[in-house]
Amino acid sequence: MLVYPAIDLLDGRCVRLRQGRFDEATVHSEDPVSVARSFVEGGALGLHIVDLDGARLGKARNLDWIYRIREVVSVPLQVGGGIRTFALASRLLKAGVDRIVLGTAAAEDPRLLQKVLEGWDPDRVAAALDMRDGKLVVQGRESESARTVEQVLEKLRALNVRWLVCTDVTRDGILIGPNQELTTQMVAEGFRVVISGGVATLEDIERIRDAGAAGCIIGSAFYGGILTIAEANVAAGGV
Repeated sequence: MLVYPAIDLLDGRCVRLRQGRFDEATVHSEDPVSVARSFVEGGALGLHIVDLDGARLGKARNLDWIYRIREVVSVPLQVGGGIRTFALASRLLKAGVDRIVLGTAAAEDPRLLQKVLEGWDPDRVAAALDMRDGKLVVQGRESESARTVEQVLEKLRALNVRWLVCTDVTRDGILIGPNQELTTQMVAEGFRVVISGGVATLEDIERIRDAGAAGCIIGSAFYGGILTIAEANVAAGGV
């Protein structure tokens, strides 16, 4: 299992949101490139980057930061947030992003998801499921989708989506442990699953690993110095 340190970009800064709320953003750095470099120097084997402005507004706002990070680190990059056109999806993949993550587009625009999957290696494309109290949320996690989780999963299976990035938004940024039930459920659906939200201990990582997840995203536990990347990698079985 691969551990992805999280880099969330808002107004060109590296931030953490509490339970997905933009009004509770904590700024950790004015220089996302230095954060990315620091994570990699600490042993990160991949990075998960989200353009929060893009997720909220529907248009990419932090592309320059993403490209600059790509230039200075060699580890795989998984990037999401505001990818709602084929042109932007292709632009990111051509620029060397290893995997793009479609959230709102995956839930609301399956034709776009299908086009991206047909145009690119499906292992470079993930669908995001952001959950709040069992409901699927979209548009930067600020709106509830008209579709149920079951409806979206059925469509994703029909499109032969291979990768899911699943977040329990109610746990995001507050270090209370991941949603183990969500992890188990999504792995059982047959997808390669990357879990996000609430990871705070090595035991959390081990439980996600043992449930069969392909990856986990960790933010606050790294930024707060609760976990080191090296020990997280060991718990994940990545090193």
